[in-house]
Formats: sequence, C-alpha cells, structure tokens
Amino acid sequence: MVDSLISKDQFIGLEGIANLATGGESPMLKSHRQAVDQFMLDKATGENARHREDDAVQRARQKCARLFSAGTDEITFLSSASEGINNVVYGLDWKPGDNVVVCDIEFPSGIYPWTKLQAQGVELRIVRHVNWFLLIDDIAQQIDHRTRVVAISQVSMFTGQRMDVARISRLVHESNALLLLDATHAAGVIPVDASHADIMVSSCYKWLMGTHGCAVFYWNRERLPEFDPPFLGWNSAQSSGGWQNPAEYKLHGNANRFVPGNPSYISIYILNNALDHILDLGIDRIESHALSLSGEILDGVRQQGWELMTPEADRDRAGNVSFMAPDIQAFRNSMEQQGVLVWGAYASFDRIRISTHIHNDTEDIERCLRAFRGQPS
Repeated sequence: MVDSLISKDQFIGLEGIANLATGGESPMLKSHRQAVDQFMLDKATGENARHREDDAVQRARQKCARLFSAGTDEITFLSSASEGINNVVYGLDWKPGDNVVVCDIEFPSGIYPWTKLQAQGVELRIVRHVNWFLLIDDIAQQIDHRTRVVAISQVSMFTGQRMDVARISRLVHESNALLLLDATHAAGVIPVDASHADIMVSSCYKWLMGTHGCAVFYWNRERLPEFDPPFLGWNSAQSSGGWQNPAEYKLHGNANRFVPGNPSYISIYILNNALDHILDLGIDRIESHALSLSGEILDGVRQQGWELMTPEADRDRAGNVSFMAPDIQAFRNSMEQQGVLVWGAYASFDRIRISTHIHNDTEDIERCLRAFRGQPS
C-alpha cells in the first residue's frame, strides 16, 4: 500500500477523484490560497510592494537553484518555456549552413520556433523515434561541425521517455554545439541537473505544482558568458543613464537580464509555496514514489494489450505512462465518468497519458485499473 506524499485533503478538488493528469495540469494545493492572499496584501503596500515582490522572486530563485543544482544568478523566471526557447532562437548569431537538431516527438514549442530560421539558411534536422523510443546514437548521427543547438526534453511529454541528459550533454559539447534542455516533465518529479545544459527551461504548472504565467529559465554563464538577451525592457538593466542619458544602460550580470518587464509576481508567490513542499519532501523520494505507482500503471496497460509507448525500465521513464488505445477521446471520457482523470487527445497528440505524482496513492491506481477493465482492447 503506497500512501500519497501529501495528503489529498491538502489539495483542491480531489474528493472522490483519482487525478492522474499532472502531466497536463497538476491539482492545486489549498495552501496556494494563502500565497495569493500574501501577494494581495503585499501589493497593497505602495512602493514597498515592489521590494516585497522582488524578495519573493529572489527566494524562488534560491529554491530553484537548490532543486536544479545551479547557481542562483543563473536562474530567473519568464512567462513560459516557449519564451525561453525563443530567447535562444533570436539571441544567437546564425549563419547560413548552421543546423539545429530536434526530435519528432518534441512538444511543438520545441520545434516551431526553429522553423523561423530556415529563411536564413539554417537547417532543421529532425531525429525520428524507433517504436516510440529515441536512440541517442540517432541523435549523434544528426550532429556535425555546423550544429549550433541540440534541443531536447529530459522527459518526453508525448511518450514519457526519460533521456540520459549527462550522456547527451557530453555528446553535444564534444561537437561544440549548445544543449537546450526542456525540463518541463522532469522538474519536480525526478532529479534535474541544469549544469548539463547551456540553457534550460521548465514550465511550472505541471510537476512543479505552480501555475501558468511563470517558467524557469536557466542560463549557463560559464559556457555562454556573452549571451545577451534578444529582447530588452526596463527590467533587463541593473542601471541606466536616467532622463539625462536615456539610451545608456547596463544589463544585469545575472539571468534577470532576460526578463524585460515585471514577472508574474502572483505566479511566483504560488511557485514559492509549491517549491517549499517539493524541497521538504526531497526529489529522490518523489521520484521513487512516482516510479512505483507508474510501474503499476505500466503493468495494467500491458495486461490490457494496448500499445505501450513508455519504456519499462525505471531509468528510462519518470512520472508519465503513455499508450495507444482505440478511440482516444472516448477512452478519456469513459475514464472521467468513472472518476479517473487522464490526459488524451489534446493539441493533436493522440495518445493516453497517465501521470503519477505526490498526491497519488495505491487507491488511485486501483481505481484506474478497475476503469481499464471496462475499456475496449
């Protein structure tokens, strides 16, 4: 019997529901309400509000630095992971003949922005999966001396495969290319070492248990010391010439240079609360919990005879289990009618994805497996 790591009564909306949809949207902690209340109280304090809000940002940066084995100065917060990726697309100096390597089962935000470079003569190389599995050797075959960026997710949002980031990092850097890592489906559920990447992004509304409007952005200052933001605003600068010299400014020496305007403070107040819970539990404990429960889901999918997309070995997966089943939308609807929330046909990604996280327990898994038995094989 596996209990939830945080009691279900600490979340909103889990009464009588097995919420196995964290890979799309995590349930909200009730204590987030206190974080929102604190934000509103702080916002009402006039000019002091900005100091309190900036203090909240600094605390969140420090917590993310602990979680991602990074320096606080290397961490900041943008509006989305997509914004972070576009900082790289528009921030590097591209030359005709350069190429970018991505994978076919990447989230659209990890592919679409690079297509804008094709008009400049930059080639987009797409690595194809083999039976839903990405082979690192196939990635290596696409890299050459003109590769500028390899963009990949640590955990696939589509198949649930976990990549060996340390190995990919060595491979990429041996070729003097840059590694852009999307940790959205890894952060908060398995260990993430940002230092393997040159740039790392992560959404906060999934496994990090935050909300929309805020995403983690990591800048490896050692490998990319001269990387300047392509988009500027008042908040990019640590100092300026004021009205006397309005065009003079000095960029922040840390990752905050990539934040042109005010961040989503209310989202960061919520993220601070979520990070407290994650760090208190410990990422290793969370990983063990998620793998144990998702392993039971894997066994259930296999017994039903559906096409399993997620690798079975613990080292090759995280909290997501993905599989093909007849009539994806009808499957999801039927599960929901039985009180089991899963993720199905959304944004043209037709597959069933089941996610296990800190609020889930054996009771959720048993309820899910019972609901499986009523589905067509």
